[in-house]
Amino acid sequence: MIALPAEECWVRTARRFAVSLLARWDVAPEDRDSVLLIVGELAGNAAQHGRPDMIVSLGFEGRAVCIEVADSGASTSVPHSRRPDAHDEHGRGVGIVEYLADWTETREERDRRRDRAGLRVAISPADAPRVGLALA
Repeated sequence: MIALPAEECWVRTARRFAVSLLARWDVAPEDRDSVLLIVGELAGNAAQHGRPDMIVSLGFEGRAVCIEVADSGASTSVPHSRRPDAHDEHGRGVGIVEYLADWTETREERDRRRDRAGLRVAISPADAPRVGLALA
């Protein structure tokens, strides 16, 4: 778990946090990419539409990774759903998360919003070479 300001410049830190956990858990590279994309989308949504603070947490049990991003504090804006225009580069994050994840869940509370997603992942064989991930 890592607590961060809910600002776009901190999304990269959330992804780096996830990279370190996924490497420690020996998650296969092809599944790491999916998890990192989900973390980036959920943290980006919290930064764009959320409250001042966010908590990013990842859990690993069995062969599944659970990702949760919660933003808390007094609301600075009201999140709203919108249908993306064909030429609009925003508004597709939730669809991407739903496509990659095995399940998703959103809980709205008075001073907090929690977005969760989970997916089954493969584990790298013990003798497989470890390759570092580059973050843009």
